[in-house]
Amino acid sequence: MPMDPVPPKRVRGVYGKPWSQLVGDDTIEIDAKVLDYVGKVLVRSIVAECRSDISRQANAPRRGQPYEIPDTEDFLRSFSHRVVGKSTVEVISTHPLISQVIEGRKPYPMPWLTRARGVDIVPIARGNGTVVFRMAPLTTAEAWIHPGFARHSFVERGIRKGREIAAKYVAKAALQSLLKGDPFR
Repeated sequence: MPMDPVPPKRVRGVYGKPWSQLVGDDTIEIDAKVLDYVGKVLVRSIVAECRSDISRQANAPRRGQPYEIPDTEDFLRSFSHRVVGKSTVEVISTHPLISQVIEGRKPYPMPWLTRARGVDIVPIARGNGTVVFRMAPLTTAEAWIHPGFARHSFVERGIRKGREIAAKYVAKAALQSLLKGDPFR
């Protein structure tokens, strides 16, 4: 049975007004086509930084260590962008763990995984593709402690690198916009 789709969560926003100042004139309007291109560049850059982080991390979490970035194509494909209003590009993700991955989360008890709550056996998928079955603790007082999630900065690095790439295109588009206007200005 397929899971319900996760609503998009805003990961980061980039405002378009500063882009128009690349040519030193804040009266230039950056159109939706340029903002859409900026969004595509930012998403590509974030995914590239995420892939880089995934390649550096171990495949499976070590016992007691915080979880790393999910090493799945679903996680990488969850990133997209949308243009909001006249000049804002939002990078969004539909992955259910995106908040924990980019903000981090400290270890926390899992009282819902106890036999007192009706959960007897818990299947645990391992990094090598096998599944191990564990008996759930008896009571809430003995509940397992989730190791939490490590905080990752691949989004910030991706935004920074993506801005550098997109700035060249935006400057060129702004200059073309100027040239199409009044050439004797």
